[in-house]
Amino acid sequence: MLWLGLGFICIGVALLWISADPFVESAVRLARIWGASPLLIGALVVGFGTSAPELVVSALAAYRGELAESIGNAVGSNAANLSLVLGVSAVISAVVVRPGEARRLGGLTLAGMTALVVVVWDDKLDLWEGILLVSGMAIAVFFLIAWTKPEHETEDSEAVGPTMTEPFDRTSVRALPEIGKTVLSLIGITVGAWLLVDGGSRVADHYMLAGGFVGATIFALGTSLPELVTAMAAARRGETRLLIGNLLGSNLFNSLLVVGVAGVIGAGPIGERRTAEHLVMMLIVVVAGAMAATRSRLGRWQGVVLLGLFGLFIAVVVADATV
Repeated sequence: MLWLGLGFICIGVALLWISADPFVESAVRLARIWGASPLLIGALVVGFGTSAPELVVSALAAYRGELAESIGNAVGSNAANLSLVLGVSAVISAVVVRPGEARRLGGLTLAGMTALVVVVWDDKLDLWEGILLVSGMAIAVFFLIAWTKPEHETEDSEAVGPTMTEPFDRTSVRALPEIGKTVLSLIGITVGAWLLVDGGSRVADHYMLAGGFVGATIFALGTSLPELVTAMAAARRGETRLLIGNLLGSNLFNSLLVVGVAGVIGAGPIGERRTAEHLVMMLIVVVAGAMAATRSRLGRWQGVVLLGLFGLFIAVVVADATV
């Protein structure tokens, strides 16, 4: 049973890794064909695309009655995005920040993450709370679209995707093949997520691990791979608007849509109070937000600080698991 679970985890992570990049590439191409702005692409299209694994994993876990895994997945992914992923990106190449964009999108993301902590603070997630979070995501999307309207005239030559280095010609790409690639990628993400959930549950049962620990480690790190790949590619190419939009948008989706859907599907008691992990997640977003709001670029030492915070988060997760 243990080896079968480990095998499922490996295959699931591989499918997530393989499927996420084509999904993001196709989504970016479709968004550009339809005339979306660069910031909207980063925060909504790429942010949602790289959050798709978290959404599917958390929904499946909630359906199986493992609500703690769903919450742990969202919390762990949020922490990893703004510490591990952003930290690695800053170490690879300085991340240039536009303070105005960082404050607006960052403030919205902070509000979403705070809402996540508030609704799970009492160790349960009610149906109405799940509906409220999903509704909050709809409101957030409205604000993002409203904020990005003035940017519709951005030049087409600006690269906005992890693999979009060549000059883009709208007439050279048909929408239908890209839609087909997006659907196939989503199927890969769904199958990979199911294998990851099943394998993680088998391993957790074998070692008698708490569901929140599995969600915050195995699931969170596995489903954060698309963000890591996209961010590293964006950092190497200097596409920092994509990078920042991707990470903040992904955390916004994780906090509101992912947890909200989990609440709608499997509302009830969470069963594990992991307050320390939630507080460290909020510490990470506050530190990363302060860096972005007060500096025009994040360099190597900021990246090292963020990586240290990720280490702190993992230490807290391990400590909670051994209590």
